[in-house]
Amino acid sequence: MVKKDLKTSKNSKITKSNYYMFLCLFLIYAVCNSQCNSEKSNPTKIVLMGNSITEHWQTYSPLFFKENSFLVNKGISGQTSVEMLSRFQEDVIKQSPKAVYILAGINDIAQNSGYISMDDISKNIIKMGLLAQKNKIKVVICSVLPVTEIIWNEKIKNANQKVIELNQKLINSSKKNNFIYLDYYSKMKEDLGLLTYDGLHPNEKGYVIMSSIIKKSIEEIMNNFN
Repeated sequence: MVKKDLKTSKNSKITKSNYYMFLCLFLIYAVCNSQCNSEKSNPTKIVLMGNSITEHWQTYSPLFFKENSFLVNKGISGQTSVEMLSRFQEDVIKQSPKAVYILAGINDIAQNSGYISMDDISKNIIKMGLLAQKNKIKVVICSVLPVTEIIWNEKIKNANQKVIELNQKLINSSKKNNFIYLDYYSKMKEDLGLLTYDGLHPNEKGYVIMSSIIKKSIEEIMNNFN
């Protein structure tokens, strides 16, 4: 009788051991499966770095950002390339995105922080790109948008010619550093009166154009990641 009890006890221990082993394997599977599903449902993070044009985009196009929830809007109104460069580590690098879209320069042309040369504006923007590239983040340099006038600084003459000059520098530097260059300018210059509310800042129609342009670019980048 005692031998039978010992045998039963031994079998019971084996059964419990198997049960706990099965439970551990099940939990490991559940965690791994959850992570895989999470990765599938949460696409790659992409940061939009910019000024008011980027910041207000989310207000004018909430559905676009809802449908593309992986986009992180880091636009701050009024900022120049110097100010954006100073927060780039915090707002972009620490986000660990797969890509960053940098849209900057118009507030430098408007001299929000005083005079700055076209060369220095371009250098600041490219410095942001190089920081991202160093951290294995895909870099997209966006063209400065066309402008009819800078209403908050009437002293700035020939603003659109300055935009064209800066964009050409950004095109050249993007090629040199293997950045992607995204051209908003050419798609918006003809209908600027219909696409902005002040000759510079996009209205709802303007953001529809921008959304269609960036969406195609994002799809190409995503395909390269997969």
